Amino acid sequence: MTRNWFTCVVKYIRHGADGSEEKTTDQLLLDAYTYTEAEARLVGIVTNVCSGPFEVQSITKSNFAEVVRWDTGDKWFRIKVALTSFDERSGKEKEANQYFLFSADDVKDAYDKTKEFLKGSGIGFVIPAINYTKISEVYPQSEEGSTNMTAADGYGAVPADHPSIAQPAAEEAVPAGVDPETGEVG
Repeated sequence: MTRNWFTCVVKYIRHGADGSEEKTTDQLLLDAYTYTEAEARLVGIVTNVCSGPFEVQSITKSNFAEVVRWDTGDKWFRIKVALTSFDERSGKEKEANQYFLFSADDVKDAYDKTKEFLKGSGIGFVIPAINYTKISEVYPQSEEGSTNMTAADGYGAVPADHPSIAQPAAEEAVPAGVDPETGEVG
C-alpha cells in the first residue's frame, strides 16, 4: 500500500489578532494511506488550530509526484512537468506528465526552483504550466509513524525542522552521557 497526498478543505471559525471571530475556509495537504486515515489526521490537525466547531468540506486524492518545501517561499504552486524520453522500440519520443507542489514566492521563483530541482535528473523536460494553489499548509508524515520527514522518505525535500513537523523535546534530542556539541560518549 502506498501513501497518497490528500487535499482537504475545512471550514471553521478562527479568532483574529484583534479577538474577533472570522469564518475561514482552508485547504490543507496531508499524506495518508486511505481517506479514513486522512480524515482522522485532518480532524487532529484542525482540532489543534481552532477551538470551536469545524466542517470537513472535502477530501480528495492529489496526484503529486513530489511535494517540496523550500527554505524560502510561503505560497504553494502546482507545477506540471512534461518529462520526455526516447522509446527505442518505436523510435519516437514519449512525454509523461508529472505534477509537483513547490513552495515559492511567485511563479518565476517556482519556475526557477523546478529547473534547479530537475537539472540533475538526466531526463529532458518541459514546464507547460505553473498554477498558484490555495493550499495554506502541508502536513507530511513518514511511513514509520514518526512525523520527521527526510528526502529519503520519498516526499521531496521537506526539511525535518519545519514547524509543521513534530520535533523531539530537548531532553530527548541528546541521549544521557553524550556531549551535545561533539556527540562523544563521555
